[in-house]
Amino acid sequence: MNEIYLVRHGETDANRNYVVQGRMDNPLNEFGKKQAFETGEFFLHNKMHFDLVISSPLKRAFETAKIINQAMRTSKPIIVHQDLIERNFGDYDGQKITDEYADLIKRGTIPHMELNPDLEKRIFGALTELCKKYPNKKMLIVTHSHVIKAVLVHLVPDFNYGSYLFNCSINHILYKNRKFESIQHNINPFDLKKL
Repeated sequence: MNEIYLVRHGETDANRNYVVQGRMDNPLNEFGKKQAFETGEFFLHNKMHFDLVISSPLKRAFETAKIINQAMRTSKPIIVHQDLIERNFGDYDGQKITDEYADLIKRGTIPHMELNPDLEKRIFGALTELCKKYPNKKMLIVTHSHVIKAVLVHLVPDFNYGSYLFNCSINHILYKNRKFESIQHNINPFDLKKL
């Protein structure tokens, strides 16, 4: 069995300004750095230890993972996995998030966008590969909103791509008997003292 904690990266200026980031390689803003540090402190306070720390290749995720590591007072190497990169939003990258955008995502009609089935196949493939490569390990995976949503839409009733995920939200899943299951999702560590 693998225990996996999927954490969304901390806030960026694009998040704050409601801009679609996709594959844009934006850094965390100061608030995002604070969120990442507090998430690490949350894990430390709750005596949560991870065998592996894994990140998307984009700097906002890698920086979040690095800061969480520091706050947990560990120096685990961060494994970068290319297939955990954010969804390709095609022609909407860099555009404002609007109701029209949400509708186009729902219908899968944004030109050059990675479609839901392709995204989900990529993400479940990456997670399965990691679980097979590192059996019986507890993993912290720092990644992106639509990467996590690609998992939760299959595991959580009534969850969809329009559902909101907090920056630095914690999403706890298990992989056992070659199946994934959700334990908790979209936990905001700033609202809780203990999981």
